[in-house]
Amino acid sequence: MPTPHANGTRRRRPPRPAVVLPLLTAMIAMLLTAAASPAAAAQATTLVGAGSNRCLDVTGNTSTPGASLQIWDCNGRPNQRWTTGTGQPGKCEPVDPNATAEARKLLCYLYSQYGKHIISGQQETNGSEGEMTFIHDNTGKYPAIRGMDMCDRPGSITRAADWWNAGGIPLLRWHVGAPATGYCNYGGTASITNTLTPGTAEHTSYISELDQAAAALLELQSKRVAVIWAPYHEAGGTWFWWSKEGAEQYKRLYKFQFDYFTKTKGVHNLVWMMPFNGEPQASFYPGKEYVDIGGADTYVNDRGPLTSLFNATQDIVGFTIPIALHENGAIPDPAQLKSTGTRWVLFNTWNSTWITGQDPGYLNTVYNSGYVITRDEVPNLK
Repeated sequence: MPTPHANGTRRRRPPRPAVVLPLLTAMIAMLLTAAASPAAAAQATTLVGAGSNRCLDVTGNTSTPGASLQIWDCNGRPNQRWTTGTGQPGKCEPVDPNATAEARKLLCYLYSQYGKHIISGQQETNGSEGEMTFIHDNTGKYPAIRGMDMCDRPGSITRAADWWNAGGIPLLRWHVGAPATGYCNYGGTASITNTLTPGTAEHTSYISELDQAAAALLELQSKRVAVIWAPYHEAGGTWFWWSKEGAEQYKRLYKFQFDYFTKTKGVHNLVWMMPFNGEPQASFYPGKEYVDIGGADTYVNDRGPLTSLFNATQDIVGFTIPIALHENGAIPDPAQLKSTGTRWVLFNTWNSTWITGQDPGYLNTVYNSGYVITRDEVPNLK
């Protein structure tokens, strides 16, 4: 509860519980009327009392089932945002208007699972089956998603196609090197202005890299393979060259790649994920016209649901697209995800000891949970 201001300004008034019931009744009627319009139903909005000029608010800013409601000063936070209908995101329309049928099916599948299940994922060690074998040996299941790196082409491209044909979902990130500094030298430094300026050494190097990556993705497209694509991941983390010059330069780079792939090279088999780091910053968000799904990552050893990270990401990308835990250490406990309403659409555990160090008993519980989707449960997306 806020304290009075020392300068004598008016303190925030406490909620009025007695007003909540009639206010809520009126708002429900308004919601039911609005639900008749599909366009309105897809939008999250605040609900403001005509008499009080205050917003309907979830007490304590929590997503726990059974939480109480109150009216409170409007502040724009997620606990004052409401949708009609199912509470799920709106229509699964790709940001690439020319997306392939397979990319559309994949995106719509992610929408269909958002808030209902979490899709399992595992990052490989380049060229190794070790992580997948470890999971299968301990659970009898394979992860639905196989995470790979474009730096490991052509091997990762072959494995992406094989995983897709086995019923799974490929996720590709790219530790692309700083232009003109060496192959996959992602920790290097390069001027993004020079990178995007024709005639510079950086631009020549960068376009060459993009052309090679586009050719690999087009190979998958020709085989009707769709991919979750995570460009310039861990946005905001200055350990990668693409974030070192700040948010505005990062967004220029992201948008350039999107336009070059979709408009110049004809790459249309991607679901575009905005992959924030563990401290999502709104300034790095390129805009909803470039992002199919949101994402964040963190490496922690406990099995909590990471609700605060989810909420921080949702504050930026909004309520209308799914949000992924695109890299993680310990796998969040499915029971805690359900009880807290933390709606990550997928997890993607990092490779090596991040997965082989997991307790086998717990891993078996996760992969056989009714809340967790494994490869054998993914529908035909072809």
